[in-house]
Amino acid sequence: MKRILSFLLLVLLMASTFGTAEAATRRKQPKKPATVDMDNGGDRDGDRDGDRDRPKRGPNIQKQKKAADTDVTVQKPGPISFGPPIQLQLKRAASKRFDLRSLPARRPREREKPEYEPPFRMPVEIENSNHIELPPPSIPGVTPTPNPPAPPPNIVFEGLDRFNWGSGSPPDTNGDVGPSYYIQTVNSSVGIYNKAGVLQTAFTFDTLMSQGAFGNQCDTENFGDPVVLYDTFDDRWILTDFAFTLDGGGNVNPPIAFQCFAVSMNGDPLAGGWNFYSIAVTDGLNDYPKFGVWTDGIYMSSNVFGYAAGGSFITARAWAFNKYQMYAGAPTVQVVAFNVPGGDFTVIPSNARLQTGTPPPGRPNLFISSWQFLNALTVYKFHADWNSISLSTFTGPDTPLAATSWPNAAVANAPQPGTANLLDVLQIRAMVQNQYTKFGPAESLWVPHTVRRANTTGFAAPRWYQVDVSGGTVAAAIPQAATWDPDAANTNHRFMPSLALNRNGDMALGYSISNSTTMFPSMAYAGRLAADPVNTFGQTETFMFTGTASQTTSTRWGDYSSMTLDPDGCTFWYTSEYANPASQATNMR
Repeated sequence: MKRILSFLLLVLLMASTFGTAEAATRRKQPKKPATVDMDNGGDRDGDRDGDRDRPKRGPNIQKQKKAADTDVTVQKPGPISFGPPIQLQLKRAASKRFDLRSLPARRPREREKPEYEPPFRMPVEIENSNHIELPPPSIPGVTPTPNPPAPPPNIVFEGLDRFNWGSGSPPDTNGDVGPSYYIQTVNSSVGIYNKAGVLQTAFTFDTLMSQGAFGNQCDTENFGDPVVLYDTFDDRWILTDFAFTLDGGGNVNPPIAFQCFAVSMNGDPLAGGWNFYSIAVTDGLNDYPKFGVWTDGIYMSSNVFGYAAGGSFITARAWAFNKYQMYAGAPTVQVVAFNVPGGDFTVIPSNARLQTGTPPPGRPNLFISSWQFLNALTVYKFHADWNSISLSTFTGPDTPLAATSWPNAAVANAPQPGTANLLDVLQIRAMVQNQYTKFGPAESLWVPHTVRRANTTGFAAPRWYQVDVSGGTVAAAIPQAATWDPDAANTNHRFMPSLALNRNGDMALGYSISNSTTMFPSMAYAGRLAADPVNTFGQTETFMFTGTASQTTSTRWGDYSSMTLDPDGCTFWYTSEYANPASQATNMR
């Protein structure tokens, strides 16, 4: 029987070589058992290749039984007071028409991005005290049958590698796709490809942003967390990263950070010209910035930390930028921001695409977080009033409940064959993008993150959600919430997920996968059709790229991957990383 999957007409893998590899013949090298810390996702015996003092990347969750088994529940939280909006401005540095292919090809400076410890949080279950009717975890009466794997990708090609374009760990692979080009960003470079996978040009963020002549750190100190966005509503591109200076002690010094933007003047990213903007963050470092395209603006969030080395978490923060002023090249652009109190972390904005439904006029952008609860998400509404900034609002959280919960234990980092070095799975926090869809009157948010499978000793696994936000109201019950666990056993670790949906409502989920004995870090995906039973993947796991080596010089992996939808409404594009065994140089990934 011929396997045809309507929603996966093409999957593109941008296979970036971003992982220092050890010399190894796949599956034939001596095996060294990897010790996995079941208590805090870190190293049981301490030092792993110089990372003894590395902060653990997740909430400091104690090992314990699932909250549902221990009666550890809390009442549904009420709304939070967010205070008045913070009025800010983007400042234009320059507007310049030039051909990106004329930029010189220079290697970025080698430097490691600072790593900050998330705030302490003990996730708990919310008590269903209002007796909300929750959907069943699966449809009763459906006999389980073996499902075919998702079809193979139509094209796989190399993205930017570390030797020529990488500046440190992790690579932060990200990408988006327009009508003619795919743009990939990594720490700290940009690559533009045609849809046949042919590189058109590549350059560092310093090289690009210096064309704006900002007169601040955006000219020469672009440090990473890069993001590229394609606005399907207005045919524009946005390239952005943060910039700051580190002193010899690892402190942000001078104590100021900038978010830098290059915004295309039209839909041609190569020769159409760019507007350059920046905004200063003066009270802390805006770590892990995440973005979403909306009909009225570009929305951003970040986790703000103190400027000192290993600085403490200050707050989550949300921004909205008037995109039409950015596209017009206005000298200043309206910006409104809110702090997000209450201990939430990595609260990411929703991302809309024309092909999967236009948000109704006046619909607030919907921010989401998976940080606080085992059986619920937190959802916030950000309304930017560009006619009167003082009337802008940030409200919530709503806390829709799921019928199931994830195990209340820190997620073990992922082992690899032939090395004791563990890969940071970046547990619990929501992963980009928070996808918005509107099919008829039904509006939804879709988001994944990494949890433990099955129980408190389970391996890392992607968990994904569909949240009903029809009519602008966050429904009390989550229609779909499931952990992707195709092995149904502690066989493989799956982590760093990203998902997207197409115009039919079909979903693709991409992620990294590894184990301690037989599988080097690899790239895989699975999919579900809109008509599949709830919480299931009718198209099971398929490998995009099977790894051939382990990463040995750093535990950092990710910090994210990127699944995006082509403007044709059908085709998914995915970018992630693998370790490259071709060179033993420690700066080759």
